[in-house]
Amino acid sequence: MPSTETDPNRIHFVPGTRGPNIVGGDGCWLRTDDGRRILDAAGGAIVANIGHGRTVVADAVRDALAGGAYVVPIWPTPHRARLHDQLVERWLPDGMGHVFFTSGGSESADSAVRLARAFHVANGRPERWKVIGRHPSYHGITLGALAAGSHSRRRDGYEPLLLDFPKVPWDDASALREVIEREGAATIAGFLFEPITGAAGACLAPSDDYWQAVEDVCRRHGILLIADEVMTGFGRTGLRWGHQHFPITPDIIFGGKGLGGGYVPIGMVAATDEIVADLHGSGFMFFTFTGSDAMCAGAGAVLDVLESEHLVERSAAMGDLLADRLRDALDGQEVVVEIRGRGLFLGVELTPSDGRFAAAVVGECLARDVWIYPAGSAPVPDAVMIGCPFTISEAEIELLVETLAAAIDAAAAAR
Repeated sequence: MPSTETDPNRIHFVPGTRGPNIVGGDGCWLRTDDGRRILDAAGGAIVANIGHGRTVVADAVRDALAGGAYVVPIWPTPHRARLHDQLVERWLPDGMGHVFFTSGGSESADSAVRLARAFHVANGRPERWKVIGRHPSYHGITLGALAAGSHSRRRDGYEPLLLDFPKVPWDDASALREVIEREGAATIAGFLFEPITGAAGACLAPSDDYWQAVEDVCRRHGILLIADEVMTGFGRTGLRWGHQHFPITPDIIFGGKGLGGGYVPIGMVAATDEIVADLHGSGFMFFTFTGSDAMCAGAGAVLDVLESEHLVERSAAMGDLLADRLRDALDGQEVVVEIRGRGLFLGVELTPSDGRFAAAVVGECLARDVWIYPAGSAPVPDAVMIGCPFTISEAEIELLVETLAAAIDAAAAAR
C-alpha cells in the first residue's frame, strides 16, 4: 500500500497550508486517515452539491473509461452528446442552445471572455476588447480570469501580467454608465458579473433595480452580459441559476463546480444562437480535455441525481432553514456584520481585520471537525461562506450552527 505520509509541499506550493489527509467521504462528511469525521459545511470549495460517496457517479465514469479512447473535442461521443442535450433541454434558460465544455471554472471564465471577444471580431467590431468587471469579484486564476476579476489577495503580485480591464463597484449602476462613457462603448465587449458574489464578497447581491439598470445600459450599447455561475449555478442558490433571482438575461453563462459535483473536473460555457452564429473560422480554440467522454458521463450522473432527488428544491428549503438558524444564533454578536445569501449559498461577514479573523474562525471550526470556507476581499476583507451539500439534514444543520457560533466566540476571545 502507498504511504499516506507526504511532504505538504508536494501537494501544494505554499508551505504551511496542509489540511487533514482525507481518505473518503459519505453524504456531508469527510473521513481522514486518522479516523476523524469532518462535516463538510463548505462542500469543499462550494463544489459538492449531491454529497460525497455517490457510487452512481463513479460507476458512470468507470463505464465510460472502459471504452479506452481519447476523442478530439470537436467530434461527438455518446456522453458528450448526452450531457450537451441534458443541459440545453433541461437546465439552461430558453435560447441557450450551444455549450462548450472545459475542465473547470477558471477555464470557463477565460473561455467566456474569449467568446465575447470572438463574437465582436466575427461581426466586424475588432475594437471591442475590454471586459468590465466588478469590485469585489473573483472569476478564477487564469490570467484572463484574474484580469476580469477584482480579488485583491489573489491578484496581488500578478498585476503586470494582467490586461487592465475596467472595474466598477458591485452595486453601482451609475458607475457602470460612467465607465462606459469614459472608456467608450465601442471599445467594450462585455460586462462580467457574479449574480451573487462568491469568494471575494461572501454572497453580496444588489437590488432588482440595479440589475434592471445594468441590463438596460448594456443592451443600449451592444455590450454582452456574461454571467459567472461557477458557484451559483446548478441549484446552489435554490434555483437552477443564480441570475434567475434577478431581472437580468445573460448572453453567455459559464459554470463549473456544481456541474461535476466534486467528482469530475468539468466546466461549461453556454451561449445563445446569436453569439455563436458567425464564429466559423474565428480561431476559437478548445482545450485538450474539453468534454472528455468520461468526465461528461460523470457530470451527467450528477445532474441525474440532482433531478431525480429534487435537490435544487431541497437547496432552497434547507437554505431557508439554515439562514434562519444562523440568524437566531449569530444576530447580535458584535463581531458579525451581516448574514446573507440564497439557498445553500450563505455568507457571514465579520468585523474586518485583513482576513485574519476569518482565518481564525475557519481554524476554530476545523478544530471542532467542521469545515467552512474562508472568503473576502476589500471592501469585505473578513468573511466565511457556507455551501454544504444539498443533502444536509436538519440535525447536521444544528451541529453546523452550534459549531460556527462556538468558533466565532473562541476566535473573538483570542483577538
